[in-house]
Amino acid sequence: MAGAAYSRSSIATRRAARRGQSPTLSYSPDTIAAFLAVFGMTFIPLLGSKGALLFLMAGMALVATNAGQALAALRREWMIVLVALWCVMSFAWSDYASLTMRYGIQLGLTVMISVAVGYRLAPLAFVKVVFLTSTMSGLASLLIGRNRGDGMGYLGIHASKNALADASSVLIIVALAVLVDRRLSVRWRLPALASLLMGTMLLIMGQSSGALVSTLAVIMVFGAIILLQRMTPHMRLVVIGLSIVLFAGIAVLLSSMSDQLAAMFLDLTGKDITLTGRTDLWAVGLGQIAERPFFGVGFQAFWVHGQPLAEQLWADFGIKTRQGFHFHNTVISNAVEIGVPMTVMQTLIFFGAAGACLGWAIRSPSAASVFFALFMVRLCMLMWIEVVYFYQFSIATGIIIAAICYGHRAKDRGHTSGTQAGRHTDDTTAA
Repeated sequence: MAGAAYSRSSIATRRAARRGQSPTLSYSPDTIAAFLAVFGMTFIPLLGSKGALLFLMAGMALVATNAGQALAALRREWMIVLVALWCVMSFAWSDYASLTMRYGIQLGLTVMISVAVGYRLAPLAFVKVVFLTSTMSGLASLLIGRNRGDGMGYLGIHASKNALADASSVLIIVALAVLVDRRLSVRWRLPALASLLMGTMLLIMGQSSGALVSTLAVIMVFGAIILLQRMTPHMRLVVIGLSIVLFAGIAVLLSSMSDQLAAMFLDLTGKDITLTGRTDLWAVGLGQIAERPFFGVGFQAFWVHGQPLAEQLWADFGIKTRQGFHFHNTVISNAVEIGVPMTVMQTLIFFGAAGACLGWAIRSPSAASVFFALFMVRLCMLMWIEVVYFYQFSIATGIIIAAICYGHRAKDRGHTSGTQAGRHTDDTTAA
């Protein structure tokens, strides 16, 4: 769809040029629907249920216009569909069945729409949509000018400084990916430079040490991708092998200095030895997993008002709002809710997509491949201290699922068509 729209636009541009007229811009209906859906999810912190409704309306319109293709895409991505179905089915053993079913259905709709977007839009078109909506979100946060009550961080349109930092980090990554793709015109790359600066400013204002460290690490990974893509495949293997040996040696060396390094890290971040209580939360989560290892307590059925242990933890940690709190570890949090086997499947899906996107970025660097690779690498770093997947009506979940779809397709192309075909497909084809 998007590829056909691109071709028609190119033909119209050439004809207009021959006639001496200004080219007429044309937009694919698929791209417009995807933009509205992503916009709705991005602005849920500001619009609330209206943002979720916009996401559902635009997303379901995209699905309905080509239901056959959407079903084929869902069959192709059956593993992530199975995870969503398990979350819905967990109402059968949840102590809060109505909430679990409601949130599970919402996650299922998020997965359905995100997969449809991943198979209807060209990767570059999706990245442009994320760039535009993230930039708009950043501008809105600057205009609102809202700080935390204690002055310890900027909030913007978000409910917490960590949420602002996450959004700012995504803006930095997508702006960087657009900026370095020389195949894009100045009308994209120049605004990307401005968005990169805005995202950096918001990230610093958010005062989230985890987001700052992960974003800096992602920029280093970006440099490594640039270096690797300039090498031959055999040289890449040699460099990667030597890097593994080097990092292993460094890890052994640093392990002998663990106490000093831990103290230094805690001083720099202002955290205590429990990482602001995270280790205590992990202990509670592991205890819950031991009690219900296979099924879990049910999707999003732990942090519920009235749940005795959740109430106790909220009280212990001084969370007066009794919301927006979790186990600060993706694997532990998800295993508590949906059990160990399904969490293992989630983890395999996630790391498989991350590996596919990294390989795609090295083989065929572009705005799309670099964005998805860096986004997934960042989440790989954060998943051990935050909960990064899978939430309903979450822009992060939408991007992850798109990365899964595009990563699979890029991996398939890598086996069959070579680098040049992959590069062409990144920019022009939809599915």
